[in-house]
Amino acid sequence: MHIHKVSVRNFRLLADVEMVLEGQTTLIVGRNNSGKTSLSEAIRRFLVDQNPRFQIEDFSNASYAAFCEALKAKNTGQHDDQVRALIPSIELRLLLRYAPQRPELGPLSDFVIDLDPDSNEALVVARYELRDGAIEALFADQPGGELTDEDRIAFFQVLRERVPALFGASIWAEDPNDPTNHKEMTVSALRSLLKTGFVNAQRGLDDDTSRDTDVLAKIVEGLFTAAKSPTANQGEQLVAQALQEAVRDIQQKIDHGFKAELRKLMPTLHTFGYPGLDGSELETETTLDVERLLSRHTKVRYAGHHGILLPESYTGLGIRNLIFILLQIVSFYRTFRAEPAAPGVHLVFIEEPEAHLHPQMQEVFIRQVSKIAQQLSADEDAPLPWPVQFIVSTHSSHVANAAGFEAIRYFLPISIDGVRQTEIKDLREGMRETPDDHRRFLHQYLTLTRCDLFFADKAILIEGTSERLLLPVIIEKLEEAEPDASKLSSQYMTTMEVGGAYAHIFFDLLDFLELRTLIITDLDSVVAAGGAACPVHEGTATSNACLNTWFGDGGCSPKALLAKDDAAKVTKLRRIAFQRPEAEGGPCGRTFEDAFMLANPAMFGIEGATREEQAQCARDKLNKIKKSEFALKYAIDETGWTAPGYILDGLRWLAAGGIPDADAAIVQVAAADAPKAAAPQDG
Repeated sequence: MHIHKVSVRNFRLLADVEMVLEGQTTLIVGRNNSGKTSLSEAIRRFLVDQNPRFQIEDFSNASYAAFCEALKAKNTGQHDDQVRALIPSIELRLLLRYAPQRPELGPLSDFVIDLDPDSNEALVVARYELRDGAIEALFADQPGGELTDEDRIAFFQVLRERVPALFGASIWAEDPNDPTNHKEMTVSALRSLLKTGFVNAQRGLDDDTSRDTDVLAKIVEGLFTAAKSPTANQGEQLVAQALQEAVRDIQQKIDHGFKAELRKLMPTLHTFGYPGLDGSELETETTLDVERLLSRHTKVRYAGHHGILLPESYTGLGIRNLIFILLQIVSFYRTFRAEPAAPGVHLVFIEEPEAHLHPQMQEVFIRQVSKIAQQLSADEDAPLPWPVQFIVSTHSSHVANAAGFEAIRYFLPISIDGVRQTEIKDLREGMRETPDDHRRFLHQYLTLTRCDLFFADKAILIEGTSERLLLPVIIEKLEEAEPDASKLSSQYMTTMEVGGAYAHIFFDLLDFLELRTLIITDLDSVVAAGGAACPVHEGTATSNACLNTWFGDGGCSPKALLAKDDAAKVTKLRRIAFQRPEAEGGPCGRTFEDAFMLANPAMFGIEGATREEQAQCARDKLNKIKKSEFALKYAIDETGWTAPGYILDGLRWLAAGGIPDADAAIVQVAAADAPKAAAPQDG
């Protein structure tokens, strides 16, 4: 049994999303404030909180207009059922799959309500919605006509107070093939079916080293609690029993000698001379509790020399972070084992495991996390495997690239009608049509090369070393020359060196990620298809695979390429940039280096009476230089040059478009400002 799909509606940035889970480990990636944490928070609210409660700020911005529509429907006399259908609710749907041939479904049996013997799915729905009979109370004393901007602000102020009081959570099992067939369920039944665990991003490990910490000791307390459970294995129970007996021995000593000595410190009340206090003496009672001893008075130490034990804070944050996560996972497993009736699925969220870990350790962690469940079950001779599914959120390119396409779910912030929300993209499905050899290349490239595509707002794909070294300087010079234009330096941008032979392989991935991308490549003119390199004016074809793929209509001769307008150089969110003459009728470079020279003819001594002679002069000089030395020289030592025009054209396009909207998520959760921010969206 496992959770196959999770769907969330109307919760923060998750206006309407669904996510398919892997059987063992699912990796969620995306930019900051793209809704990754909202997913775990929605599940925490419904599956962990005793009484799930939400605020108006928890509703998605996209749902605010529906509150206004519901008020309008109420004011125009529509039936309560019609009004209720308009009122937003926060909903979590969990689709589980199981083996239908199993004779016993355990805690899942109550949730299987269809009569199809071939079905292998069960659907659980948890919804936070307006309680029955509460429509009048929700809209009482609200304006009867069209809402003005001021009315809308006041309306949401009222909703802030009324939503927690008038809304409540309900849970039911639903037939996956028939929404009208459902069965009310209890919170306890759901928690018997699904157990959760959360390793939050803020783990309290980075305290100042001058102050001792006991973060790990709190986990030890949890391990003890699980060990003393009647359902724990015999070895764990014996350890817990030994700890309790040791504390009892100490307790007996306290009750005798310690108590008697402590009494001597206590004054007798009659010595104070207050009436009515005679005979009322103070006594002391000191009690010991194993759990509190472990969490408050037990410190995890690391072995030093000569019997000196080092505190937690004396060890590097990376090691402490890794130990914390591993101990948490062991604690989750032990707690699962201690349950009187084993839940059907254990869903564990791990946020940002990469904190303080070096890149190699990050990659090892994501590869090994799915093996932990098998190892724990095997080491403890568990009669049944641990049915755990991990959901790992990360901002690390190393973690993402080590996981593989199939496990990645990409959280993309989008704007619909000016309202910011999240779209979840499944790379397993999105890359299904990509040729297998391209998929293998992308996976290998992303694994071997540090790549931030999953976290950037924009990307630049370049040919080689020269562009990589000089591009930051070109961007800086462009922004200094055009101070009022949009600036790439203040945007989240990643640069990838892919070469002209491979850039086209990234097209499918870039389109799937909806990532605004500039591809800077070379004309690479050749005398004929498959022939030798030649100056642009002599070429009849290009050897550049990227250009041949982009302009696949056959118009790929240098002459045809130079005739392309800006519109032809843009496809979806991609723009391609290749060499062009610096001035009408001027010479054109074949590669970045000779184009750079032609953009600075005086600096490089470019001579010639015709454009053909000037282009040939640049190529002759290019044959005498080393590209890496050339790039370093003009990136560091000599910067008084002009950048090639084709690169400036592309950078202006990249900087100007696709700038992310202001972070609506921050506005949404700000208690004082959320309704005000929502008001324009509802109008």
